[in-house]
Amino acid sequence: MYLVTSTKRPVARLLTIVGEALEGGASIVQLRDKGIYTPEERSEAARGVRGLCDQHDVPFLVNDDPELARRFRADGVHVGREDPSPRTARLVLGPRAIVGVTVYGKPGEEEAAATAGADYLALGPFFPSPTKPKEPVLPLQLLDEVVKRSRLPVFAIGGVTAENAGLFAKHGVAGVAVISAIMDAGDPSAATEAIRRAFTVGALA
Repeated sequence: MYLVTSTKRPVARLLTIVGEALEGGASIVQLRDKGIYTPEERSEAARGVRGLCDQHDVPFLVNDDPELARRFRADGVHVGREDPSPRTARLVLGPRAIVGVTVYGKPGEEEAAATAGADYLALGPFFPSPTKPKEPVLPLQLLDEVVKRSRLPVFAIGGVTAENAGLFAKHGVAGVAVISAIMDAGDPSAATEAIRRAFTVGALA
């Protein structure tokens, strides 16, 4: 149950949501800010999420920016095609850091990411995503192919909800990464718990 944050103002609101999601069972948190926060807000958010993750003993990752991850003692970073490479992230953060990589379903990406030092992969969306509404929805067959090819754990991301989380478990993913269904929920703790429970039930079915 991987929480990826969206930008909320004030930062205190973001931290309240993250805290509630951790109470609901989020097992890893990634701070994601696509240049919306000011540097001061970004620092406040990073320090706050770092503290919350420490309290709950879960990993704290930063999106896109290995240097920011290093500065705020993050446990790792997640990078995409326009970000520093996983090899660069590994050099910045060291051998014990968690390095995640977005893949896009093309053969060879999984092995290239693993060779470059990645620890896990993320792929999606497989359902319409409020975070990236223009992103084409991928077929679940593609998820099966990536999971089969990859020697790294694969997370499904994009449009994940309590209604479909169990489906992903049946496709062999390590977990689901969630943004809107938790960050925009009226009760983030209950939303997190519902998604986590659905995924667990799906894995056991």
